[in-house]
Amino acid sequence: MFRFTNQQSSTDLGPYQQKIDIEKILIAHRNCPATLIGNALGAIPMTLVMQNTAYSLSAVGWFSVLYLLIMVRWWHYKSLDTTHTDTETIFHYGKVQVLLACLSGCIWGSAGVIFFDPASISNLAFIILTFVCMLAGSLASLSARPIAYLLFSLPVMLPLSIMMLLQQDHFYNWMGFGALVYLAATFAFCLNLYKVITQSLRLQYENLDLISDLQEQKEVADKANRDKSRFLASASHDLRQPLHAVNLFTELLSQKVTSTPQENDVRNIQQGLRSLNELLDVLLDISRLDADIVHAHKVSFDIGSLLKKMEPQFELDAARHKLRLHMQATSHTVFSDPILLERVITNLLVNALRYTPQGSVTVSISAQDDNNIALRITDTGIGIPKDSLDDIFDEFVQLDNPERNRQKGLGLGLAIVRRIMDLLEHTIKIESEVGKGTDIQLFLPLSDEKITHEHQAHMINTRQNKLENLSVMIVDNEPDIIEAMSELLTGWGCDCRSYTSTEQAIKTIKAGDEPDFLLVDYRMPGDYNGCEFVNVIESIIGKKPTIVITGDTSEHVLNEIKQQDLSLLDKPIKAVQLRLLMEKMLH
Repeated sequence: MFRFTNQQSSTDLGPYQQKIDIEKILIAHRNCPATLIGNALGAIPMTLVMQNTAYSLSAVGWFSVLYLLIMVRWWHYKSLDTTHTDTETIFHYGKVQVLLACLSGCIWGSAGVIFFDPASISNLAFIILTFVCMLAGSLASLSARPIAYLLFSLPVMLPLSIMMLLQQDHFYNWMGFGALVYLAATFAFCLNLYKVITQSLRLQYENLDLISDLQEQKEVADKANRDKSRFLASASHDLRQPLHAVNLFTELLSQKVTSTPQENDVRNIQQGLRSLNELLDVLLDISRLDADIVHAHKVSFDIGSLLKKMEPQFELDAARHKLRLHMQATSHTVFSDPILLERVITNLLVNALRYTPQGSVTVSISAQDDNNIALRITDTGIGIPKDSLDDIFDEFVQLDNPERNRQKGLGLGLAIVRRIMDLLEHTIKIESEVGKGTDIQLFLPLSDEKITHEHQAHMINTRQNKLENLSVMIVDNEPDIIEAMSELLTGWGCDCRSYTSTEQAIKTIKAGDEPDFLLVDYRMPGDYNGCEFVNVIESIIGKKPTIVITGDTSEHVLNEIKQQDLSLLDKPIKAVQLRLLMEKMLH
């Protein structure tokens, strides 16, 4: 479509009239080569027929003038560059276009006068047939410009019609009348085609504007969504820093209190912190998914082994809710991201247990077809109304929690499920009946790869303290976090050395103080961030077990940590989470 510049306003015929007028000129322009070929070919039979009459010399002159005009019209056609021109040039081209069409009609019409011979009915019939064909062909090529068609067709047919009407013979009078009727009919057809073309162009430009507006609105919505996700990701670090310290101090406080009232107070504080941690975790998950920071890393793995790993945790949850849990962990090799899929199953099971007052929750696997299996999570809970099945995957939607009871969750678990399933490109299907329960099916692709290694359970000897006398270097720029982390690790038997700057830590290591384990905050002041600091340390004393702790969720930070093959903990960390990871790394 031609792009317009230097546009003139058109207030009388609507906002698209100027564009439509220009496009009509361009339609006639695109039809010009076919029109000129028709003119050139149509003139040859006319000239050859007249060569055998008394008009042979006139025919040659007429043929020469017509071909001269065809060359002028061809030059005019080639003179317009539709990719680099402005509105004024287009309209000027259109005026010349009409003028040349009129000149062409005059030359063709002159043949009806020059070669008119009432005594030769065959020649006259040939002329009329030629003119009829010329008008039919021009009707198709000039219908976008009725004025051009009118100024072409009138000079062609009108002079011949008048001459036939002036004859004494009624036969010629009727032929002249018929020619005028044909002329009027073709012009009426031209007007109808013109209206169709105009309406089509108007709808086209209206649709283009609608699409453009829709695209702009989509970009605004996408930008708002990205801004929201960036805000959550950026704010998470500043929110998690103090919460990280509070978690550590609360853990220390729980180890020191002795009286029952104090223990109850600490438990209440811990419950509040767990709620706040959960809220930050799910908001962080959603912001990561919306910001395209989370990527699926699909591998072949045994879904049965994943369910067996999850079973003990949910057996305890089911027992706490006084429910029966049936986990049928049959072995199937699927192709998916095990970490993301575990999060989906976890959220669905938590939801099923939360909204099942009595009865059971069942997890089963069945073959769907040769390429897929269906992992089903079925409960005997309260069920979901049919008109709400789509709504439950929206943020903060809880159908059975109008009072926003915090113990019933936040209404974000299924929102995360939907996003992860879209990311994994897996299908989820949900069926439910109020009062009878809900059946959710996850359709997972089977893998051709066979899992050859055996999954062995590594039992942790809890009686042996692997952290006893472990030399740990803690690097964090927050004194409160340094204090809490040092006291916590010291209580586990570690020998801690703490630093608030990477430069101090590097000087200590260069002086010969070599730690066994590194706990490093990513966002550090000075010349090095956490990953760069670890690189410097490894260049001095070699690779050491390292955990990078951060509240930063930006993609480049997560990729940098991953590329260095470092373990990562998101703030605020839980004490048990930190200890389990340290013991696992020391295994």
